[in-house]
Amino acid sequence: MKTSIIVFGETSNKNSIQLEKEYIKRITPFSQIEYIVLKEEKMGKTISEEQIKQKEEEKFLEVFNKISTKNKSFLIACDVKGKNLTSEDFAKKLQEIQIQYAEIVFVIGGSLGLSKNILQKADLRLSFSSMTFPHDLFRTFLFEQIYRGFMINNNRKYHR
Repeated sequence: MKTSIIVFGETSNKNSIQLEKEYIKRITPFSQIEYIVLKEEKMGKTISEEQIKQKEEEKFLEVFNKISTKNKSFLIACDVKGKNLTSEDFAKKLQEIQIQYAEIVFVIGGSLGLSKNILQKADLRLSFSSMTFPHDLFRTFLFEQIYRGFMINNNRKYHR
């Protein structure tokens, strides 16, 4: 199975970058992993929030259509209004997806979130909390939960 993570916005936080690299290394024995960082659109006086989301949607769809396997990709949109899952339920979901699909794609929106079209296209809208987190921290949460899910599914001693 292939796992792709698409995010908007670069990070300059060296600790976050190091953690991302560590979790990618840990996930690799369980899944081929692809991490794609797209440029986040800049806010300005002449561009509306909807226009920004539209531009980011276009960037996402261009990448998603290139990397996804037709009818074999399961898209998870990280969204504050999405479904909350326990780590065990998330692991079960990963296992179900592995059986039915060739690839799982996660997308994390920019500072304005994801467009309505991306949210509608998603097979699952996933929320980690109704709180707002810095992007760097949330990315780490996502990587960690993916790793934890694989460890649970493989009966490894990471999860307690």
